[in-house]
Amino acid sequence: MISIVVPTLNERARITGLLESLSALPGEKEIVVADGGSADGTAEAAEAVPGVLVVRCGRGRALQLNAGARAARGGVLWFVHGDARVAPSSLTDIEGALSEGCAGGFFRLHFYDADDRFMRFVERTSHTRARRFGLFFGDQALFLRRDVFDSLGGFAPLALMEDWELARRLRPLHRKGLIRALETPVGTSARRFIRNGRLRTLMKIHTIKALYILGVPTETLRTLYEGRRGEKGRDANP
Repeated sequence: MISIVVPTLNERARITGLLESLSALPGEKEIVVADGGSADGTAEAAEAVPGVLVVRCGRGRALQLNAGARAARGGVLWFVHGDARVAPSSLTDIEGALSEGCAGGFFRLHFYDADDRFMRFVERTSHTRARRFGLFFGDQALFLRRDVFDSLGGFAPLALMEDWELARRLRPLHRKGLIRALETPVGTSARRFIRNGRLRTLMKIHTIKALYILGVPTETLRTLYEGRRGEKGRDANP
């Protein structure tokens, strides 16, 4: 069984549609929503969708992902952001990769609300980086066998970059061809790019990656990423 873990924070406008689309996917599955204290009724909306388990926990994507994984019962974990849109073949494609001996993998990023040349460039370069170097972010919808996830200790308790950090620990498996880059798209919102400017947002993301590699604390990086207005939990990681 594939356990679909969805971390949420103030995603009321999108969560019902996502959960209904996940429920409609063919295959054996369960859906676990790990809500980090939404103030807009996200958790209640998720509970209204039949068959969805909602886990309430503290704020922080790493904390939420780990809480959702602990509550899940499946032998495979698939981590899907609360603003995602998934392809109908997603579970079938995951099962296909695992049947060929892969330990996990990720999807091809697609911005469903900004189809322009710049955003297609971001999509293409993000997938190329992830496919060649095994470095991906959470909006690329990681799936992983539970035994591998548990052996790595799950997501590190970081304020930001927890997905990138896990990807780095998975790179030995990626180099062996055991982490599959699926060509199946997973949609994510470009709202931050739209709101704050495309080039400016991309440069900020690259700056945060560089600062993380240089050892800047992730609490500082989260403040930089969210900005002075504190755009908490509303966007995909850099």
